[in-house]
Amino acid sequence: MPTYRVLVKGKFDHPDEPTKARLRADVAGFQSLAFSEEGSFYFTEALGSFTFRCSVEVPAGPSAEHDAIAEAEFKTLEVLERQDYPFRDIQSSATCMDDIKIRRR
Repeated sequence: MPTYRVLVKGKFDHPDEPTKARLRADVAGFQSLAFSEEGSFYFTEALGSFTFRCSVEVPAGPSAEHDAIAEAEFKTLEVLERQDYPFRDIQSSATCMDDIKIRRR
């Protein structure tokens, strides 16, 4: 099964003042930039945009990249909805780790 690293980007959709305060209080807990199976959520105190990074294994096939992106977006939406963060403009990109060639010296 190929492994994909998926980067999901989005914007906060005009959070109200109580939500902004909650986001700013939560910012320290969401500062990981690592790709992991559970995913890592990142945003700054400016509260403009956010990123979610995760590593996803999917069955090989013609729809593997699409399936990886769908799974990562689902994980992103789970985090956003669980925290009740308003969002918009979700965009995703995936990289198959099996296709990356490492040139060693």
